[in-house]
Amino acid sequence: MNNLELLTKFYKDKDYNSLKHLLLYSNNPKEKEILARIYIEEKNYQAASAIYSDLNMQFEYGRCQLLMGNIDITKKVWNNIQEETPATLWGKSLLEFINLYVIHTPTFFQIRAFLEVDLDALLKANLISYCENIVNGAHILAQNNQESYKFIGRVFVNNKYFELAELFLKKAKDVCYVDPEIHFLLAKCYLSKKDINNAKKALETSIEKGYGYYPAKKLLSEINYSNKI
Repeated sequence: MNNLELLTKFYKDKDYNSLKHLLLYSNNPKEKEILARIYIEEKNYQAASAIYSDLNMQFEYGRCQLLMGNIDITKKVWNNIQEETPATLWGKSLLEFINLYVIHTPTFFQIRAFLEVDLDALLKANLISYCENIVNGAHILAQNNQESYKFIGRVFVNNKYFELAELFLKKAKDVCYVDPEIHFLLAKCYLSKKDINNAKKALETSIEKGYGYYPAKKLLSEINYSNKI
């Protein structure tokens, strides 16, 4: 299987089961890396960490240990990585947020690249206390990237923690009222508690600020259609 087919099956088709059987005994590093990602999607962090260790992908190995709740192992692994990359610098900052002792605030681009992905992964791993500590530092993250509140809110919406999502999205709205996605995500929060009026208002604002923002138009049409039935 060539690289394009491999990536298509993983990212587009999400055909994890057949891919896993296909790659299980592969010695190709790229294919083994995809297998590790499949294990992460399946929350089999131990199997993923074994592959990353075999591939000497120390950052990814440490991340798997973190998803298993082995924060001390993660810290040791990441501190032993000599090369400073956006990922390793972000990882060290992330541990500081989890430990509630932040010295190194992540940069704008580190937050944009990693915050949402890692918060979502930690939430799916049921590491609730880690997530709480990270989002309690949202105001620190927002100093370097004002979209931090939206990123956090979007993770909570996608995981159906609508009450928490609403708290952060309202903060995001105060920071950047003209962002149509914030109003769209807030509408989903209102819909979760059957507050149709406020959901429609949020969607109308999203459409106005986003010059016809399509996801908001689509959702508003669905609501109007449902109300006619």
